[in-house]
Amino acid sequence: MGAVAVVLAVTLRDIQVTRSIEDARQRAIIAAQVAYQPHLTDAELTNDFIPLLGEQVAELDEVSRSAISDTGIVRIKIWNQQHWIVYSDNADLIGRWFAGDAELQQALAGDIASQVTGLAGAEEMEERDFGTLLSVYVPLRVDADGRFTSEPTGTVVGAFEIYVPYAPVEAAIASDTRTLYVSIGLGFVVLYLGLFRLVFGASRRLRRQSAENAFQATHDALTALPNRRLLIAHTQRLLDSATPATIAPGEAHAGRVGLILLDLDRFKEINDTLGHASGDEVLIAVADRLTTELPGSVVARVGGDEFVVVAADLADGDAGLALCDRIEALLEEPIEVGGIALCVRASAGLAMAPEHGRSGDELLQHADVAMYVAKRLGTIRCLYAPELDHYSPERLGLAAELRGALADGQITVAYQPKMDFATGEVHALEALVRWHHPERGFISPGEFLPIIENTELIGPLTWEVLGQAMSRCALWRQAGIDVQVAVNLSARTVADPMLVDEVRAVLARHGLPASALELELTESAVLGDHARATEILDSLRDLGVSLAVDDFGTGYASISYLTTLPLDVLKIDQSFVKDLLTDSTAAAVVGFTLDLSRHLGLHVVAEGIEDAATLERLRTLGCDMAQGYFIARPMPAEQVADWITSWNSEAVRSRSAAATPLAGSMAVGE
Repeated sequence: MGAVAVVLAVTLRDIQVTRSIEDARQRAIIAAQVAYQPHLTDAELTNDFIPLLGEQVAELDEVSRSAISDTGIVRIKIWNQQHWIVYSDNADLIGRWFAGDAELQQALAGDIASQVTGLAGAEEMEERDFGTLLSVYVPLRVDADGRFTSEPTGTVVGAFEIYVPYAPVEAAIASDTRTLYVSIGLGFVVLYLGLFRLVFGASRRLRRQSAENAFQATHDALTALPNRRLLIAHTQRLLDSATPATIAPGEAHAGRVGLILLDLDRFKEINDTLGHASGDEVLIAVADRLTTELPGSVVARVGGDEFVVVAADLADGDAGLALCDRIEALLEEPIEVGGIALCVRASAGLAMAPEHGRSGDELLQHADVAMYVAKRLGTIRCLYAPELDHYSPERLGLAAELRGALADGQITVAYQPKMDFATGEVHALEALVRWHHPERGFISPGEFLPIIENTELIGPLTWEVLGQAMSRCALWRQAGIDVQVAVNLSARTVADPMLVDEVRAVLARHGLPASALELELTESAVLGDHARATEILDSLRDLGVSLAVDDFGTGYASISYLTTLPLDVLKIDQSFVKDLLTDSTAAAVVGFTLDLSRHLGLHVVAEGIEDAATLERLRTLGCDMAQGYFIARPMPAEQVADWITSWNSEAVRSRSAAATPLAGSMAVGE
C-alpha cells in the first residue's frame, strides 16, 4: 500500500505538470492569435530581418503589458523563420539572432512545443532572475493571401514564445503531494485500527486452533490420553534415558522399561447391550483410574478398547508381571455406568527392554503378541517370548509361499483315528493338514496356521483339506470301510458365505452322504458373531453334517450359547485330558464337560490320550470317543485302510472274548 501511495503521488505530479503545460499552451495560442497577430504582417516575419516601426513596437508593448499583467506571463518573444527575435517585451532582445533550442525548431516546423526550462540558453539569460520557467512555442501561420491563420494548412512564418513561472506549479504539486501522503497515512491509521482487532482476533483463534490440532494429533479425543504416536515418542525417550545399552537380557536392573498392552475383555458386549455412550463412560473411567493410580507411568489409549502402560522402574519381567497384577486389581473395582455396576477385566501383554526390543514400536508389537496369547489362553497376562510370535519375518515368508504350495501339491492331509469306547472300534478320523516343503521339509501346522487363519488364504487351504479328505473318504467307503472324517474350520471360514455351498458341492462331487463329514469349530468361531454362526450351522445341520466344538474348555464359551447352537459333539481339549489323573482342576473340567454333554444330548471326544490309565479313566467316566497318541498318531492316507481293518478286527475279537484290546500295542507311528 505504501508503494501504491508513491505511484499515486507520481501520477498526481505528472497530471499536474501536464495540465500546467496545457494551460500555458492555451494561453500562448490565445495571446498569439488574439493579441499579437493583428499588429504584425507576414512580411515582417518572412524576410531575414526587418525592424519594426516605432509605432508597431509601442502597440506591441501595450499588448504585452496587458498580457503580462492579466495572464501571469513573464516574457514574450516573437521569432521569424531565420531565428531573429522580431519582438520581445524586453527591448534588449529585439533584433537579436539566436540559434534557439529544439523546441523552437519544433515550433518553426509547425508543432506546438513546450518545456520546463532551466534558462541555460543564450537567448534566456535575461530571464534567469525569474527562476525556473515554463516556455511554450506556438507556430505562426499565414494563408495564401498572406493573412495570419490558425489553420494547420497555413505556412509557418515564425514562432510565438511565452514564459510562465513554474514555481507555483511546483508549489501546488508539493502541496497536493503532501495532502495525498497525509490522507493515505491517515487511511493507514484508520485501516490499522479497524483491522487490528480483526487480525489479532483471527491470529489468536488460529493459534488456539493450531494448539488444539497439535493436541488432537497426539492425543485420544475421548480420554485425552496420549495416542499411539505420542506414546512411541514418550517410550523412546524413556528407553534412551532409563535403559542403559549395557543391560544384558535377563539381567536385573532397576532402570528397565516395561510396556504393557491392555485389551478389555468382552467390551463389545457392553457396547451392544448398554450402547456406545456407556462404553465410552467405561473407557473414560478406565483411563482415569490408570492415570490416577499409576502416576509414575505413561498411560495411553492406542485403540478402541486397548490401553498401554509404560513403566521405567522395573527390575525384570517378574516386576512387570507384578505390575500387570496390580493393574488387574485396579480394574476389578466395579465401574458405575447408568446405575449398573460393571466389572472390567483386561488381557495384558508385557514386553521388556532391552530383551524384547529397544524401540517403542518394537516393544508395542511384541506386547501385542503377548496380549493375544494371554487372551487366547485365558491367563490374564503374558510375558512376551520369541516362541510365542507367529509373525516373525521367517514365518510371514512361509505364508507368502503357501499360495504356491497349494498349487504345487505340497499340502497333504494326515488322519488320526477316533475310537468308540462302546465297541472299541474306529469309525471316525480327524483330517490334519500337513505341509511338505521342497526345501524345508515338514512344516508343522503350528508354524503357519496361526499366521494365515485370519487371512484370505485360510479359505483356499480349508477347501483343499476338505476336498482331499472327502476324496479319501469316498475311496475308503468304496472299499467297504465306513468312516466319518472330521475337518477343522477357522472362525473366518465359518463366517464365509461360500461355506455351505462348498460343503454341499464337495459331498456331491464325491457321492458322499452328509453323515460322512464332521466339521470341527473352535469356541471363538461360534461365539464371535452368534447370530451369523447360528444361521450357518443351521444350514449345515440341514444338510446332515455333524458339528463339533473343538478344544472345549480353553475359551469362554457361554453355556447358554451351547444350548442354542445345533451341535453334536464336544471335544475336550488335550490340556485337561493329559492332566486328568494328576490335576483335580483338570479332572473337574472333564467331569463337568461329560455331565453337561449328557444333559445336552451331545457326544464327547477326549483328545490327547497318551496312556492306558487315562484311557481307562475316561471309559469309566462315560466318555464316548477317544483320540490320542496312545491309540494312533496321525498317519498318511495310504496307511489308514489297513490300520482300520486291523484295529477293528482286533476289537471284534477282543469283544468276543470279553476283553479290552491292548491299545498301546497297536499304536502306529506317523
